[in-house]
Amino acid sequence: MKRPSLVAIVGKTNSGKSTLFNRIVGSRKAITHATPGVTRDRLEEHVIWNGVEFILVDTGGFNLDRDDTLQWQITERIRKTVAEAEVIIFLTDIKTGPTAEDESLWREFSSARQKMILVVNKVESNEDQWSVHEFHGFGLEEIYSISAMHGSGVGELLDRVVSRLPRRPLPKETSPLKIAIVGKPNVGKSSLVNALVGEDRHIVTEEPGTTRDAINLRLRYHGTEILLIDTAGIKRRSRTKKGLQVISTLKSLESIKKSDIVLLLLDATSEISRQDTRIAGEAHRARKGVAILISKWDLIEKETGTFDEFVHRIRKEMAFLSYAPVIAVSALTGLRVNTIFPLCFKLQKERGKKVGTSELNRLVEQMVQVNPPKFYKGGAGKIYYITQTGVTPPTFTLFVNKASYFPRSYIRYISNQLRKVFTFEGTAVRISLRSRGR
Repeated sequence: MKRPSLVAIVGKTNSGKSTLFNRIVGSRKAITHATPGVTRDRLEEHVIWNGVEFILVDTGGFNLDRDDTLQWQITERIRKTVAEAEVIIFLTDIKTGPTAEDESLWREFSSARQKMILVVNKVESNEDQWSVHEFHGFGLEEIYSISAMHGSGVGELLDRVVSRLPRRPLPKETSPLKIAIVGKPNVGKSSLVNALVGEDRHIVTEEPGTTRDAINLRLRYHGTEILLIDTAGIKRRSRTKKGLQVISTLKSLESIKKSDIVLLLLDATSEISRQDTRIAGEAHRARKGVAILISKWDLIEKETGTFDEFVHRIRKEMAFLSYAPVIAVSALTGLRVNTIFPLCFKLQKERGKKVGTSELNRLVEQMVQVNPPKFYKGGAGKIYYITQTGVTPPTFTLFVNKASYFPRSYIRYISNQLRKVFTFEGTAVRISLRSRGR
């Protein structure tokens, strides 16, 4: 497998390179401090953005002190990194404006300018935004203004970075499929986990916590690695005391955010409660793949239509999860336990589904013909075109004349039509509007 593309962050000392590096990789890998020149060695981390993998490099700060032996060594490392990189983030600082160090670095690496993206950091106010024009003197049409500290503008910058990189196939199994099992206390989560891992599966590693913490189990299912997260029961706030119970609940909610797929367990022997709905809402807001499992199905006296009646109650109480499949299971008897992992893989595939722009726009044209936007808040909406701008969850951007002309009901109409044609089972669909006119 060919090594991923190299993306380098270069700039003068104290321009915020390490802060941007930490922001992108999602952890405090690089030391940041107000003192200039803290970063000296080259730091590397693998990053995946919009399905494109690259190696991000944090370089030492560039300055004009030619007599500093250490600075000379740092500059040599920067030269080597610039030569290797496919994309260079040339980071400047709005607080200092263009400096002699910036201009010297710009001249030093003039042969690599076609690989550079000019980025102005620490833009945190309208006044800062107005000052960005001072950097047009470097001769690049595109300037990205960001705040590495607060994260604003970093997503747009990364979109531009990966657009310049080749789309190489990602290494297989770069990370396991993360499945979180959530629900109220005593709903049968641990029993289900035991049933799942006890059926002729090879456990690779086991990372136990305590009964108050999430327990992660790594296993292989038909050659694919899975990280199964057994969470502590999420209790109602009024029943959660200070201390460990609060921590347990917070860790369970955190597990939802870190997962790919959420399995929401409901107790077949109990009524659907407000707490069940609240937990379901957390999974929905996190935009994860969701399946609803009715546990302890073996304890229910069944008649014709019993399952359909339970599903009807779920759809009524959790209308926002209308896209989530529902299955009845029993950890005790093994009922449908063997269908859970295949379902999770199916939902993850749905989350990563991509639809072509031409196909989307043909569908939107049909939608508008059947149900055109009505007059709303001072005007009638007009859709120019639609395109898919992300996956996990499937994300679509509508380019329109004015976003405020489109009520939520019309966005729901579009979302429902997208589901009708492309399914997107078990995953939320995100639609954003981008105004093109006044």
